[in-house]
Amino acid sequence: MVLLVTGLSNRTLFTDRLSHALLRTRGEHHASVAVLFFDLDDFKVVNDSLGHQAGDQLLAVVSERLRACLRPEDTIARLGGDEFAVLLEDVAGEHDAVAAAERIAKSFRAQPATLAGGQQAFVGASIGIALGTPGGDSPARVLRDADLAMYEAKAQGKGRHTLFQPGMEVRARDRMELENDLRHAAERGQLEVHYQPQVNMKDGRVRSVEALLRWHHPERGSIAPVEFIPIAEQSGLIIPVGQWVLDQACRHVAEWQRAYPAAHDITVSVNLSVHQLNHPTLVADGTETLRASGLAARHLTLEITESALLIDTPVVSSALAKLRALGVRLAIDEFGTGYSSLSYLKHLNSDYLKIDKSFVDELGRNPDDEGIIRSIVTMAATLGITCVAEGVEDEEQLTLLRQLGCELGQGFYFHRPAPAEPLATLLSQSAYASSAMPVESSPRPRQAA
Repeated sequence: MVLLVTGLSNRTLFTDRLSHALLRTRGEHHASVAVLFFDLDDFKVVNDSLGHQAGDQLLAVVSERLRACLRPEDTIARLGGDEFAVLLEDVAGEHDAVAAAERIAKSFRAQPATLAGGQQAFVGASIGIALGTPGGDSPARVLRDADLAMYEAKAQGKGRHTLFQPGMEVRARDRMELENDLRHAAERGQLEVHYQPQVNMKDGRVRSVEALLRWHHPERGSIAPVEFIPIAEQSGLIIPVGQWVLDQACRHVAEWQRAYPAAHDITVSVNLSVHQLNHPTLVADGTETLRASGLAARHLTLEITESALLIDTPVVSSALAKLRALGVRLAIDEFGTGYSSLSYLKHLNSDYLKIDKSFVDELGRNPDDEGIIRSIVTMAATLGITCVAEGVEDEEQLTLLRQLGCELGQGFYFHRPAPAEPLATLLSQSAYASSAMPVESSPRPRQAA
């Protein structure tokens, strides 16, 4: 049986063919069976914002690309929703299976999928790979292993592939426990917003603060955002958690503005995920947050990663236009690490470009990174956009960024992220400039932010 949207096999047929493949390879020492299990990154966003017809079109595009980069004898199945599986028979081992996964990923990255109404969406997938032991594994076991490997890949970031390894079952259970704990973390007082200043690199004055979420688990201790943010996004918890961060950040900054004359112009940056961008109540919730906190819209900047902008839907475009109309400012985060496009810079009319830390890290050692930053700063100046350099950690970087014309900087060299109270102490000073946050005279080892 095949699924009509894609013309591919379904789970039942796929499992039957996998079972026969495992039996056929019994006793063979030079042939293996491999299963690739993957789902599409951010498919729900496309489906919810453009409609089910566009979602079906995207699934059909994926099916065609799979057929184009696999052998005729390979079995491709849509298991349901946006989950697919590929059965590779007579592979020499994990190298062949990984090569197939890389071909699939490359075909997805090659060009966007064109959907109804001319809308375009880049397709990405998290792929799990499992090898079947001839005569020793059941189809259910191989599929389960590939599924676990897929979730491991997704936890590492979008568009990745991972080979199954023993121990992934334990990590999968651990992720489920973290998700359950995260559902109640805010109400239990475990979440806290820290703030990292963004400073004018000429005089050291604080211009803005970025809101950064921290989770203090009663048993696990401090859990890094890189561990729990992907779980929040995959589970949908990013919507309530993200709203909680926005509420806290706007309230804190409004309180600082009212309490300290020197902070009357301070602004706050809050990150938005692609799921928040596509949520139907984003604008209404943001408007209510500003009203309740008393923070003027011009003092709020919403940071959006390049990858989030790849899914350009009417919902996103409308939400961004309404936010701009309110007076909210927009920043493109991690600029230069994704599919940088002048077209979306013009369309978005952003206020800030945040130069990714990966470029700043090698300043003074890698001429290519210096050239990239110079190009970004020049382009931004032409468009009337302010550049913010992320991850500034020593005096050499500061000096070079000044010479390149970058206006704002953020990083451990100026100030580490801190809870609201220490930041309030800083902002209470009548002149919170370089005297409040001295520029250090000696470089120190560079660290991850």
